Amino acid sequence: MARAAILIVEDELITAADLEDVLVRLGYRVAGTASSGAEAIRKAAQSRPDLILMDIRLKGGMDGTQAAEEIRRQMGIPVVYLTAHADAETLTRAKQAEPLGYVVKPFQEPELQAAIEMALHKSRVDLQAKQREENLSATLGALGEGVIAIDELRQVTYMNPAAEEWTGWRLDAARGRDLNEVFPLITHKDRQPVGAVARSAMRDAILDDLPDGCVLLARNGVERRISGTVGPIRDPHDHVSGAVIAFSGASDSGLETPAAAGQPPHSAGETEIVAQAPVMKQLMKFCARVAASGVSSILLQGESGAGKDVIARFLHQNSRRGDKPFISINCAAIPETLVESELFGYEKGAFTDARAQKRGVLELAHSGTVFLDEIGELPLHLQTKLLRVLEDQTFRRLGGVKDVHVDIRIVTATNKNLAEAVRQREFREDLFYRLNVIQIAIPPLREHREDILPLAARFIRLYNGRFERSIEGLTLEAESFLVTHDWPGNIRELRNAIERAMVLEEGSRLGLSSLAIVTQQSQQVAAVMGGGNASLEDVERSMLQKALDDANGNQSEAARRLSISRDTLRYRIKKFGLK
Repeated sequence: MARAAILIVEDELITAADLEDVLVRLGYRVAGTASSGAEAIRKAAQSRPDLILMDIRLKGGMDGTQAAEEIRRQMGIPVVYLTAHADAETLTRAKQAEPLGYVVKPFQEPELQAAIEMALHKSRVDLQAKQREENLSATLGALGEGVIAIDELRQVTYMNPAAEEWTGWRLDAARGRDLNEVFPLITHKDRQPVGAVARSAMRDAILDDLPDGCVLLARNGVERRISGTVGPIRDPHDHVSGAVIAFSGASDSGLETPAAAGQPPHSAGETEIVAQAPVMKQLMKFCARVAASGVSSILLQGESGAGKDVIARFLHQNSRRGDKPFISINCAAIPETLVESELFGYEKGAFTDARAQKRGVLELAHSGTVFLDEIGELPLHLQTKLLRVLEDQTFRRLGGVKDVHVDIRIVTATNKNLAEAVRQREFREDLFYRLNVIQIAIPPLREHREDILPLAARFIRLYNGRFERSIEGLTLEAESFLVTHDWPGNIRELRNAIERAMVLEEGSRLGLSSLAIVTQQSQQVAAVMGGGNASLEDVERSMLQKALDDANGNQSEAARRLSISRDTLRYRIKKFGLK
């Protein structure tokens, strides 16, 4: 076995020379010596030793702990400290670089050799574990869902690792090339080229399937049957500017595997996802593919109440992260002064009340998923920090000086017009593009009316259990009303309507009269607003404005009148843009 190479970092030349003699006598190869932290970093990069013996107190602007931490971050080379200092302060600083040993001078040669051998053994074990993890990740990536994004010229802009494995192209080589070159498809039966992939998705701004019986011709000549879904991508000006293709293997029978077809139960925790309408079946198929793809950021768009939070949980639970943490945070519901500490955490002493270190949402969700709802309300200075998390999965706690590394998928959602926010310089354009690699547009309830009655039945079952009722269903009149109503508040409005009706209904079925309170309120608000359909959110907005008017703008008094907290009132004032 080759002798281990060791770099000596010691600013006392005589001590360094003596240590070199000891190491050679013990059978090691000395890769060099350095007398400062900066020199140690430079020589470590040049020689790539197996181990570094590092004195802690060095001359110059960088001590041994700082040099060791930087070497470990850049090159992953393990360090054993060899120092005459073992006081509490030095030990505390030494821990930051996660050393593999700490030997106090003066030392005996057997003691030093034992420390070196244990450190080398631990380093080899860690490296083997890392290689096994990387090999497993590569294998899973090859078997997972491929994702390719293209721009409006059909040129490749993004590929996930699975797509690289499927096609034989690496992203750096594929970027800017035509889709047909990177993702060539032929028909299974007559082996003719499949043209115009993604045309319908981009032209009509709809989800579309790849043609049945597609065969992907990989760069290395391997042919594989695939199936997939294509979705449109909108730019900051709200124009369709590209498409994303999510695909995987198809079985020999030509039928999709259950995972690819979105066949796992449409469930997100305790919330059942109803998807009987064709447009929703297509959406859930696409979501299942994206969930399994491993992409690190997904943007959900849709009207308020359309179910973005439920889709976010579905994406988490149907991914490889499904048994890891899922943490949701509403960027508009938290006061701006607290958003940074909630997301990124803080160090002890970062501000007056910071008596202990606190981990933020991003750190607590390590290995799992973070759902950032109403991302358009995130303050501009935090958008910059979030962009860094998306780029390299690192951030710093508030008041911190050390990078925190995490492995998370970030799902964001908005009902705000981000395109307009970008134009008004309220939202960073580079962050929009980074979030927008995978875009999932959730249709409003009025565009999948086939799901209204199944959803209503689902809510009736839910509230039967919660309210200890035995409502059998809806009357024909009530069913007709539900199906024809436009539902400006979407699924949330439907759920609230059923909940209120369950409280009011005295018969065995929910009738139109028990739903009338909703329509009556809507009509009252509509009359004030000049006519037209009004949602429950319109009702809420009107009630908030009336309370503020009656309280002469006094928020504390308005909150008391509404029986809500002042923070809740402030959030809703911000949500509805009230003065």
